Amino acid sequence: MSRPGRYIVIEGNDGTGKSTQVAMLADYFRARGRVVCVVEEPGSDDPEKSTPVANELRRIVKNGNLVRSSEINVALFSAARRELWREKIQPALQRGEIVLSARNYISTLAYQGYGDGLDAEEIMRMTKLFTDERYLQPDAMVVLTLSDTQRQQRIAERGHIAQPDTFESREQSFQDRVNHAYEAIAAERNIPVLSAAGAPEEVHARILDSIARYL
Repeated sequence: MSRPGRYIVIEGNDGTGKSTQVAMLADYFRARGRVVCVVEEPGSDDPEKSTPVANELRRIVKNGNLVRSSEINVALFSAARRELWREKIQPALQRGEIVLSARNYISTLAYQGYGDGLDAEEIMRMTKLFTDERYLQPDAMVVLTLSDTQRQQRIAERGHIAQPDTFESREQSFQDRVNHAYEAIAAERNIPVLSAAGAPEEVHARILDSIARYL
């Protein structure tokens, strides 16, 4: 009998090392003989982790020069989310693969909900409309956190961004609301919160310890 697919999500604010940890988990599972599908919401610079449609939507989302409402951002994220769910995540789970995702709908609750003040129930209504219960209930999820100073340092180490980012360039009060959001949402939904401080290997060990009972 083939092993069931597993959907694992690494969440957290920008700069907490989600992509690094997803890559380390991918290596971990592949070394143990599992087939792994890695995705990034709402898209990725790596075409293997996304689809052309999701990447076009991501390009719009990330363009800070395009002035638009928070409601439109939720619609864009929801469309990208449906594309990734239908074209990448769901088929991989049906094949029995380990699906690792950097971000899911928790980020929309944090940024557009807590950050911009949109109604959380409306965000969830859109998410349910565009995905399904399997998407909404990952087999395991963790939220990574860092102090604002540590996050900003990591972001600065990435270097200059040629095009202003829609969210990274927002005012400090917005960033503060988003930082608070992740821990608040995790508490509401009983999602483990893990420190992203320290060496990547240390964070990796924390994640493995947290998700082991779900695998």
